[in-house]
Amino acid sequence: MQDDPGGEPPRISLRKHFLLGWWSALIAGTGIFFYFALTKTVAASSGDGTIPVAWYKIMTPGIWGLTLVLAGVSAFFSASEVGFLSLNKVELRAFSNSDSWLYRLIAHLLKRPGSLLTTILMGNTIVNASLSIVLAGPLAEVFRQSLRLPLAESITLSVILTTATLVFFCEVLPKVFATIRPKTLTVAAVVPLFLIDRLLAPLRYLAVSLVGFIFKVTRLSQVAPAPFLTDDEFITLVSEVEASGILKEEERHMIEGILEFNDVTLDEILVPRPDIVAVREEATAEEAIKTVQEHEYSRMPVYQENLDHIAGILYAKDLLSVIEAGDLKKSVTAYMRQPHFVPVTMSVADFVKTAQRLHIHIAIVVDEFGGTEGLVTLQDALREVVGDIGEEDDEEDLLFNPVEEGVWLIAGNYPLDEFEKQMSISSGDEEHTTIGGFLMALADKILEPGDELEYSGLHFSIQEVNRKRATRLLVRDLRQHGSGEVPAS
Repeated sequence: MQDDPGGEPPRISLRKHFLLGWWSALIAGTGIFFYFALTKTVAASSGDGTIPVAWYKIMTPGIWGLTLVLAGVSAFFSASEVGFLSLNKVELRAFSNSDSWLYRLIAHLLKRPGSLLTTILMGNTIVNASLSIVLAGPLAEVFRQSLRLPLAESITLSVILTTATLVFFCEVLPKVFATIRPKTLTVAAVVPLFLIDRLLAPLRYLAVSLVGFIFKVTRLSQVAPAPFLTDDEFITLVSEVEASGILKEEERHMIEGILEFNDVTLDEILVPRPDIVAVREEATAEEAIKTVQEHEYSRMPVYQENLDHIAGILYAKDLLSVIEAGDLKKSVTAYMRQPHFVPVTMSVADFVKTAQRLHIHIAIVVDEFGGTEGLVTLQDALREVVGDIGEEDDEEDLLFNPVEEGVWLIAGNYPLDEFEKQMSISSGDEEHTTIGGFLMALADKILEPGDELEYSGLHFSIQEVNRKRATRLLVRDLRQHGSGEVPAS
């Protein structure tokens, strides 16, 4: 199994710049340091006549060799920490069923991620402490005897240089590499890490027991654990699973819809007030039946004076008995049901729970002043999760129709965010939710048939306007067609 070749180019580019900056700072700092250090050495030797001890007599090949070995082992632990713990559950499940014994060994180690992390941290701590002891002492002697610096300055510089070595070569550099090639590293490191895990098992057991005792005494174990995955991390994971072919695109959309269910409010899915089809309280059953036949809605509000005064909800199936009895002149108030009102700020998830509890399919959405903002149906809410719910007799929805290549006929209430995705543009408009509302704001006037606008390489021609709202418009992609004649509808 190879690492994902797609990766994230911007992040890798940042890593390259980061490493380049580190190297430049390290080289520049070393050069400046040795310049001033040698200047002090010459001054010191000419002052008292003594000859400084050669640095290579202090930093012997044995010290260099031991330093390189310890630094390499420390880098191994640091890279392993990032590499192993960056694997997700889907990858581990694939590893556990793999034909390769190395992949199965990786999955075996990560069955107990806490124990593995303890082993890595213990090993890294032991090696880093050993490296500090091996390197810091001789470096201090080099500064004191070779460069003739005072004892305090020698110790300070030794600590700084040792810390810089640990941070850069033993922490930053290996961890950056591990983030770029995590799977390659885990495969290469799994065997030695498995042996180290077995070797440090007794020491790990003592450490874990001590930590458990401390947690028990201090009651830290009662603190609620953090979630294994945040919503954003889970969505990223789902996208990776889809890319691997395990999930279909519609299944991914459904999972994302479930995660975002609690964050979506009714104002994002409601039928706006101007689009509500309702009947007057004074209307007869015959008039209501005609309205039902014309608009083909199964449920409609009944209002008194205007839509701010909803008196009830009329179900089309309740009018069947009227047709059978032939009592078509009877008022609709005899058949309407009790209306239910919900605030516009209610989440879609809460509305679904309310609808289930009250056994309703439709509710009137009101604003903070009690005025009617729109209406919402259970079907609208469920569409947020499962997508469009069609019915056998539903006509084809003509919200977004291609006319020819690069030309579309679009309804004015087509969602603005969907339009942006379709056209690969960004409107930057957070106030309006439909393309018609966005164009009215762009024109800064009430749109009329024949109005034409251009935005971000797109040409808009208003075809129909109903009640001061653009209901149909023609969109032409100038990026494909150039500035030719706009086709007529």
